[in-house]
Order: sequence, then C-alpha cells, then structure tokens
Amino acid sequence: MVPVDIREFLLAPLEEHKFILEITALQPGILAGTERVKEVARELGLDIKWLMPEGQRITPGGCVCRASGTAWQVTRAEEELLGCIGKASGVATAAYELVALAGGRARVVCGAWKKVPREVRTELRQAIATGGAGIRIVDEPFVYLDKNYIRMFGGIIPAVRRARELQGRVIVVQLRGEEKSLEEEAREAVAEGAHILMVDTGRLEDLKVVGEVALKEGFRTRIKLAFAGGVNKRNIEEVINAGADIVDVGRAIIDAPLLDFRLEVVGKVNGR
Repeated sequence: MVPVDIREFLLAPLEEHKFILEITALQPGILAGTERVKEVARELGLDIKWLMPEGQRITPGGCVCRASGTAWQVTRAEEELLGCIGKASGVATAAYELVALAGGRARVVCGAWKKVPREVRTELRQAIATGGAGIRIVDEPFVYLDKNYIRMFGGIIPAVRRARELQGRVIVVQLRGEEKSLEEEAREAVAEGAHILMVDTGRLEDLKVVGEVALKEGFRTRIKLAFAGGVNKRNIEEVINAGADIVDVGRAIIDAPLLDFRLEVVGKVNGR
C-alpha cells in the first residue's frame, strides 16, 4: 500500500536517527521572522540549538539557525522554516536601507501592511519595525483623516473639529487638492488644529506648494509635513529635500523581494 506521503516510506530506515540542520543566508541583509521560526520549530518538534537574534545583520554564508530533529522533522523544516524568514527579512532589509538613506533627517514609515492579507500582517508589521521604520505615521495616539473621512464630513473643517474632541491625539489630515487648492486645504487644516499635513499625491511639486504656504503663513514650525506616493530608494533624497518630515514608503518596502536562505543537513546527533 502506497503511503499518503511518500516521505514516510523513504525515511522509514532513518527513523531512529536524529540530524543536525543549519540555515544559512545566501544574501546580505537584516534578519526578521525569528519569533515565527521558534513557533514553527516547536510545532514540528525540532530542537533549536542556536538562532540569530531578530534584527541582526546577516552576511552570505552566515548561519542564522542550527537545530536538530528526526529525518521527517528535517524535511518538514525545509518546507516551513525558510518561509518564516525569507519574505520578512526582505521587508526588514528594504526598511533598513530606506531608513539609512533618510539618515535621521525624516521619519520613514510604512503603512502598506494594511493592504496585505490579514494572515501575514503581523509578520510583515514586525519586519518593518525590525528594519527600523515606523508602522504608523507617529508613535503617539493619533487620528488620521483621509480623503474618505473628509468627503463624508463634507470638508476638512468639520472633520478636524470632530477629531479635536478626542483630546490628546495628534491630528493628521490628508491633503489632495480635490475640492479646493492644496494651499486652501493646508490653511483650513492648520487653522482648525491639525498637527501633520499629509501630501498623498505622489507629486513633489505638491509637497513644495504646501511647504511654501506653511512658511508664508507662519505655521511651518507648528506642523510636520508628510509625503506618500511612489517613494523608493531612488527618490527618497528628493522627497526629503522637498521638505518632508515624515516619508511614507509603500511598495518599495512591503513588496521587497524575499531574502534567500538555504537549509542543509550538516551532520548527525552524536555522530550516529
């Protein structure tokens, strides 16, 4: 009778043995997903001997995990463990690189985790944070009034007034220049008490317009300017130079390619 999983047949002669496996990096980057590795290893019954800490820099050929288990557990590990760290490490690495390019001149955040399936949100949010980027526009409690809130309230003024009733929260207003000019939207938002103006058009000229009106009207030092839309490693310098205090990076982080790892059997437990 053929077994459901042919590995049961193939590995039967090895069931009394335990093997040592190592996961090594094939690319440089930032390691992420280690908590998930621990969870999956427990589920598989693997004994982790060593696991590189979350957020550590990895180099090609460097070992990030050493564990032991039966032949069956090792074959399952190759299917399960690499997936815990591949995509997460790719995202963490992209976040790290963009934060490094910003060099402390602007806060780099990535809110695009909200656009991925719920099943992977926790892992990707952690990966973004591991890379040093923010997962929210600010760390403090805040209210984000995007275009849909503003449309439903009938304008920026009533939307901000309602949000202001939630005392102690940073008020962020998305500016798109739809019903009024960007200059008018900026003036209205700040006059009503907004703390952050988010230019979410992807056009640097719009960011510059809002920055200029903020200087002209004398409220530039009282607010922060945020920018989103198509930011990546090639243009983040331009965005910062155009006046952004906060840069929201989407696909350049969340769609980063996975980092490549390899799992190999390197020996037997007790040499048997």
